[in-house]
Amino acid sequence: AAPAMKQDTGAKPLPFYKLFCASAFSASFAEICTLPFDTGKVRLQLQGNTSGPASALKYRGLIGTVATIAKEEGPAALWKGWVPGLHRQCLYGGLRIGLYDPVKNAVSSVIDGGSGGSETSFATKVIAALATGGIGIAIANPTDLVKVRLQAQGRDASASAKPKYPGAIAAYKIIAKEEGVTGLW
Repeated sequence: AAPAMKQDTGAKPLPFYKLFCASAFSASFAEICTLPFDTGKVRLQLQGNTSGPASALKYRGLIGTVATIAKEEGPAALWKGWVPGLHRQCLYGGLRIGLYDPVKNAVSSVIDGGSGGSETSFATKVIAALATGGIGIAIANPTDLVKVRLQAQGRDASASAKPKYPGAIAAYKIIAKEEGVTGLW
């Protein structure tokens, strides 16, 4: 087999803001498409393993859980947590991918000797990926917490009961007030 030849298309790398926006948009689109399954997963995880009979389980399997939520709470309940889900994807996805090239270049200048003509080492790529993923999730973690808390709120049996978290912004405020700002992490 012939060695792979690197093609130079002459295209300049996208600036950070364009990479960030493209990544954030793509990740947000995926979030909206997959959120019903994520909501079902969260409900299944919260249900856990009960020590009682299997017939006592409310949710059975991912598809059954999604169907039960849609039937009992309405189809819109499958998208509970969509606002903080988009917050998360914009922050995490945007930062993780948008920062990758600048961080990789900075790490490469130290590890690979900064020679522009050489290939980027595997170690440089791993360090850059770990750093940008870590930065992204450290900043986006509160959004994930709020998303899961909103998804976990099922319709209460009593119609008069109000959910603890009426929306994403209120959830951020309530958690910060009751658990302290560090409670978001």
